[in-house]
Amino acid sequence: MLRDLAKIRDILTPAERRKAAWMLLLVVLMALAETLGVLSIMPFLSVLGRPAVIHENPFLQAAYAHWHFRDERGFILALGLASIAIVVASSLFKTVTLHALNRFVHMERHSISARLLSRYLRQPYEFFLTRNSSILGKNLLSEVDQLLFELIQPLSQLFAQGAIVLAMALLIFLYDPATAIGIVLVLGLLYGAIYGLVRKRLARIGLERQAANGRRYQAASEALSGIKDVKITHSAAAYQAQFEKASRLFSRHMATNDTLSQSPLYLVEATGYSMLIVVALVLLLRSNDIAHVLPALGLYGFAAYRMLPAAQVMYRGFAKLRVSSAALESIHRDLALPDEPAASGDALLAPQREIRLQGIRYAYPSAPDKPVFDGFDLAIPANASIGIAGRSGAGKSTLMDLLLGLLRPEAGTLSVDGVAVDAGNVAAWQRAIGYVPQHIFLADASVAENIAFGVPRDRIDMQAVERAARAAQIHDFVANELPNGYATDVGDRGIRLSGGQRQRVGIARALYRDPPVLFLDEATSALDAQTEEALNEAIRSLSGSKTIVVIAHKEASLRGCQEVVNIGVQSIDSLHGTTEAQ
Repeated sequence: MLRDLAKIRDILTPAERRKAAWMLLLVVLMALAETLGVLSIMPFLSVLGRPAVIHENPFLQAAYAHWHFRDERGFILALGLASIAIVVASSLFKTVTLHALNRFVHMERHSISARLLSRYLRQPYEFFLTRNSSILGKNLLSEVDQLLFELIQPLSQLFAQGAIVLAMALLIFLYDPATAIGIVLVLGLLYGAIYGLVRKRLARIGLERQAANGRRYQAASEALSGIKDVKITHSAAAYQAQFEKASRLFSRHMATNDTLSQSPLYLVEATGYSMLIVVALVLLLRSNDIAHVLPALGLYGFAAYRMLPAAQVMYRGFAKLRVSSAALESIHRDLALPDEPAASGDALLAPQREIRLQGIRYAYPSAPDKPVFDGFDLAIPANASIGIAGRSGAGKSTLMDLLLGLLRPEAGTLSVDGVAVDAGNVAAWQRAIGYVPQHIFLADASVAENIAFGVPRDRIDMQAVERAARAAQIHDFVANELPNGYATDVGDRGIRLSGGQRQRVGIARALYRDPPVLFLDEATSALDAQTEEALNEAIRSLSGSKTIVVIAHKEASLRGCQEVVNIGVQSIDSLHGTTEAQ
């Protein structure tokens, strides 16, 4: 448990740790208020059972005289009302404290999710080659909720209710040490025995729950993202079965967790009731005076009323701590991921002479002994248009990722006018690039927002949007055929547009900022021959004013290039890049 508490401390920011300290102070005050509320019942019950106690007890006698009561009946009434007021005030303060605790926990959900997303987004591109996006999404949403509501919230309640149990135990101890020790021992042994029996199972179902939750997210994400392929191949049943298997296991483990967390309450309630009867009988046999038994019984009963639910919450906190340790471990690990250096300034690293790859060696992390390139060289003159050709698997897309600065070569350098592109200036290099991938990602937003991707809606330059759309041969379609023009929503992943239209929106996006460098990776593959030729003509018109690199299978897409580089494959086992200028 101490290790888990240390991880929780690491997850919190310094400001959040200070807030947590204030929460603990509130919890201590709440315990004191609860103690005062329980304690207030004793004078009332004592006087109610035997009014003569007023004159026998110096404190009660002093209060009776100070407030000038004329009869015992009025004093009893005042004691009852005072007890009610103290208990109500205690409950109100407890409500305020619990609200503060709940607000703290819910704001932590926001904070941890936001920081985790920020940490993921600041990882190098290679990180995403080895991590499933569905699992990352699950960590951001489901696992953070699991951590907050099944671990941190129960843990905060554990401390809050633990303070109440401690206060009640001290109160009973001051009144009757032997009885207090007996109650604490019985409760402690009972809950300890139950927790000892289930702790290993709770840890196991915690790990299995996390894995099943990941498979659940993955099956749903893949089925919905690839709905066209799912429909065509009639594979819906397979994805349904995959989801149901993981979802069923996840739900079973959550049900088991809830049962193991809640069931001891009934056993403890029965034990507490039995102990209360036993205490009443012992007190009666010991004193044979109902006036003595009544206030003591009221104290024990009210203390038990406060203590037993608190003890149950503490047990539940321990139980959920075991189940949610896997979520804590996952989020703690990912929040500790090193960041890429933050981008600084708005400078552009635009080529004036050349872009050069020299001595490049690169192998993917999943196959480190099979380099895609080894000793690869390529020079791209500034303001020239270069085509990249080659068979599938030759490394064309990998070459594009190296040029984009998304992949870091194991050996060799990417340089612009002799300046090596590294972690410190890669952002300046990428700001100089307009990139059109083979598969265009479109957000569920308007055409204008997709063209000006990443620009807040109120800061979009509509003149630049239209200029880019005209160059991409899509302005007439948007202006004349879409119901709301550039304000028309394209739907999830651009589902309301055809493949060619999505491709042209992607090309317009690359041209929106009028970059000095333009990279096109199979950018015209989804276009018809007439649109492709018009677009190629537009690209040719940019030759001489921009540096253009085009990757394409079709020769027609490379006709406007001043030079074509063939990426060859030497063997299936070892993919070494070679260049042949045509």
